[in-house]
Amino acid sequence: MLAVAMIATACSGGSDSSPSTELPSTETEPTATATTDAPTTEPAVTEPATTLAPTTTQPPAPPGPITRQRLVVTGPEEVVWDWTTDRCEEAHIPDIAPRLFRNADGEINLTVSHWNSYPAVGPSIDELVTDCSRLQLSSDYDPDPAAFNDSEWIGSVYTEDGQTVYAIVHNEYRGDTHGAARPDQCPSGERFPCLDTSFTMAVSTDGGRSFDHIAEPPGHLIATLPYTYRDDTVPSGIRQPSNIIKADGFYYLFGNVSDQPAEEQWVCAMRTPDLADPSAWRYWTGSDFTGEWKDPYLEDVSDDDKCAPLGSGPLSGSVQESIVFDEALGRYVMIGVAFDPFGVEPNWGFYTSTSEDLIEWTSRELLLSVPVTPSVADDATDMFYAYPSFIDPDSDSFSFETSDGEMYLYLSRFNAGGGSLDRDVVRWPIAVETFDVEPTEWTFDDESDLDESAGGWTARFDVDPLTVADGALQFTTTGGDPHFQSGAIVVPSEFDRLTMRMKLPAGVSTFGEVFWVTDIDPELDGVKYREFAVEGTGEFEDIVIDLTDHPEWVDTIRSIRIDPIVNEELLSGEIDRIWFERSTG
Repeated sequence: MLAVAMIATACSGGSDSSPSTELPSTETEPTATATTDAPTTEPAVTEPATTLAPTTTQPPAPPGPITRQRLVVTGPEEVVWDWTTDRCEEAHIPDIAPRLFRNADGEINLTVSHWNSYPAVGPSIDELVTDCSRLQLSSDYDPDPAAFNDSEWIGSVYTEDGQTVYAIVHNEYRGDTHGAARPDQCPSGERFPCLDTSFTMAVSTDGGRSFDHIAEPPGHLIATLPYTYRDDTVPSGIRQPSNIIKADGFYYLFGNVSDQPAEEQWVCAMRTPDLADPSAWRYWTGSDFTGEWKDPYLEDVSDDDKCAPLGSGPLSGSVQESIVFDEALGRYVMIGVAFDPFGVEPNWGFYTSTSEDLIEWTSRELLLSVPVTPSVADDATDMFYAYPSFIDPDSDSFSFETSDGEMYLYLSRFNAGGGSLDRDVVRWPIAVETFDVEPTEWTFDDESDLDESAGGWTARFDVDPLTVADGALQFTTTGGDPHFQSGAIVVPSEFDRLTMRMKLPAGVSTFGEVFWVTDIDPELDGVKYREFAVEGTGEFEDIVIDLTDHPEWVDTIRSIRIDPIVNEELLSGEIDRIWFERSTG
């Protein structure tokens, strides 16, 4: 199948090399995310400027750390399903995220799905054996795109009683494969430009042994973009369904949207009160779940008939492949392939994001750094991993939608790239870890504090040079808007007091500014900033910037920019130390 954001190839081989999400810039000039010049003369935030604190000769005692939780890998990789020995046919491959459910007899089923889907079954998660007598779902390869019934993968499964099992089906209309029935279609003959994806529904009434369409096609359709089939454009549609998770009386599902004409991508959320009714699904509009999916072959549609991006910053375009409610975290956790949005280098891998309400999501955090399609030289031949799925064998849910702080991350391992059928299902044990976040500080004892990749400082504008010497950050201004910025940092907003020990020539009287970006709002702007007074004495003075009452000092601070002075006069200054602390506790 075609993976989210084109991050894994179908068995036919070849893929786009990276998602459409823009990579972080490594340039020192301002960028659109973390280094945009913000207004300095008419600030949008009008809190009173903080006055200078008394000069101190000793640094304050370090404040206590802040306790946080995160998911971490706790053990080595294990092979769960081996294509060499466990396949039922040559093309029986793990080509979508594996899913687990328990039937009414207590039997565990692991879906290993391609266009023909067979399960691995057994009495426990560690005793699964492929059952080639159970062809759960086979594809009809209908050449009519209006039927939404071409190549079909079981993408997620859900059951509450172990007898009736619902499945979300990832349907790929592959225009390049229907030359006999539609000879004028897809003149390029290429897979991805002639690909259209959608979600349909299937159901099993025998405990998951076999599935069939929940209604006669196209009545089984639940989600598609508002376009009829267009070939030789870009891969488009909704694809890579997450597992289903139940919350507040609704069944939630997430997918990756790839839109035309430029393959813009985002995460789509939808929900339904009734899994038995494929027409009952409603998508997130940006404010509520009232968006109604339409069949573009049967109904009047407009370009606006599609879901709004969900958590576009934290989730990127593809952190949506698996979701679980973790009881230790007390939050929902989502996972997918992404990169570090704040790092100098992308650092691709599998990232997680958490939410309390399935709408607002935290900044994604790296869980597992392994090769993925954007990070390998040739994804047709190089080994990589794809299709993540969270599974906790201790879950009481028939559909394994919960975890208790310990679970497994299941992945498909493409042993010889997307051009090969040799793919295994592997897993890593993971658990919730409690850790302390110490307050960030820079002492400028050596040039490591100028290493942007390690959170150090870089001149952005009207500063030349910016150096470290004699235990201080030394700068010379070259214009009226000098500023420099930190690399990626992790500062919980509970650290709400920023202190800068700075020395300026005697007689300088002006103000400076500090700007910041957060994990939820990565834009530098005239809102997330605060002024501070500057009075040069020729000696080091502590400038205390109190952020306790600033409405935008929230979430996690991921970078700060300091404008040490707003002054047309060219001068040199030094900063001995910059540090965070908490105003209370």
